[in-house]
Amino acid sequence: MAETPSILVVDDKRDLARGVALVLAASTPDITACFSAEEALAHLDERPRDLVLSDIRMPGLDGHALLALVRSRWPQTRVVLLTAFGTVESAVEAMKQGAYDYLTKPFDNDELVLVVRRALDEIAARRELERLRAEIAARKGWHGLHTVDPRMRPVIETVRKVAGAQASVLVCGESGTGKELVARAVHAESTRAARPFLAFSAAALPETLAEAELFGARKGSFTGADRDRRGLFADAHGGTLFIDELSSMSPALQGKLLRVLQERAIVPLGQSTPVPVDVRIVAATNVDPRRLVRDGALRADLYYRLAVVRIQIPALRERAEDISLLATLFLERAASTAGRPGLRLSSRALRLLYAHDWPGNVRELQNVMERAALLAAGDEVGPADIALDDFDEPGLDDGVGAADFGAGEAAGTYEDAKRRALERFQRRYVERLLATTGGNVSAAARAAGLTRAALHRILNRLGLGPGEADESDESTPPGA
Repeated sequence: MAETPSILVVDDKRDLARGVALVLAASTPDITACFSAEEALAHLDERPRDLVLSDIRMPGLDGHALLALVRSRWPQTRVVLLTAFGTVESAVEAMKQGAYDYLTKPFDNDELVLVVRRALDEIAARRELERLRAEIAARKGWHGLHTVDPRMRPVIETVRKVAGAQASVLVCGESGTGKELVARAVHAESTRAARPFLAFSAAALPETLAEAELFGARKGSFTGADRDRRGLFADAHGGTLFIDELSSMSPALQGKLLRVLQERAIVPLGQSTPVPVDVRIVAATNVDPRRLVRDGALRADLYYRLAVVRIQIPALRERAEDISLLATLFLERAASTAGRPGLRLSSRALRLLYAHDWPGNVRELQNVMERAALLAAGDEVGPADIALDDFDEPGLDDGVGAADFGAGEAAGTYEDAKRRALERFQRRYVERLLATTGGNVSAAARAAGLTRAALHRILNRLGLGPGEADESDESTPPGA
């Protein structure tokens, strides 16, 4: 339901229905009059309402029947019954059926408004309680995942749907988005939850060591193998093995992993006899796996074997509603560790966080808040305490950073690419500048070394003109 309370008035006497709607117009702008229970049900099917006020005696379905249907189909909707034939018995019966209240005609308008406002106040209180419960649940986290952004719902829903199966899962997402957390959620929601969850990253490991780490090795099977190794597959038997940085594995090692997935058995280095294993694989990559297949960095047959279920985690810049929640959580944790409980985030600092692109995603935000907890001088973290890395900022380092280019950005002429890079730089620079000055254009212009007119031209070109910045600042400085 919408945040603005909504009311449906139902009475076969049209003048009375319209009169009640007129009396209640001051309580909410979202009020509709209809003239039968059947018409009311059609309205509710199209869009549920917060409150229904219905006459009892009407042709066709009466108010008691309407009450019963509303209670069964839309249990959160309140119903107030109105009748000119009110008796104590019918009032008691209506309350037993679940009516919120009961008014007899002719009723006093003040009494009607009082009952409706009381109902709307309870509805607002219920919504606030639901919001607080959702926020508490988000802050508590779901298997370590903290989110209130709707773009993360498909991720959680997919995890819940596939966790009970035994199929392999491929988790895709940029670095720092929380791929291992999603893998752990798959394990925790599965029937394997009581068994081990082990993680492996192929990055920076020589092929022989990576193979021994995964499949095990017998003493003397390679230089430095001074003892037998069980390997992660054997250690994770009955549980889940998370393989990160999938594309870092050599083609030969990818082939051996494929064989394990097909045969459900491993062959440790230095041994010829296969060892059966029961392990679910959850793999992850921070690059589009289809691109990896095209480039030859990932075997197509391994990709199709692993991607029985594919989960795509959105980047932090795509789930902006989580920035405030995560920043607050990370700051609370860091402040507690630093012995600074009560440290809070200012609104200006939060605007700066919203303006950042977060190439390092959630991991970068966590690092930023940990630094802020150490840098903040007072009880509040301000923009000056937010130390954002500049490696991703074109023009602040060596021109255009690699993070400034997405897939296909190199297409087009040099001038087109330069124009796009300059526009991105200007947008990010100006947004951060305005965040640090609280939207004060004059102060932002002084800090940037620009005239106010020049900054206004940039704002207008970027679609950030008056109305998105505070025009109530001090007068234009000399020379602007």
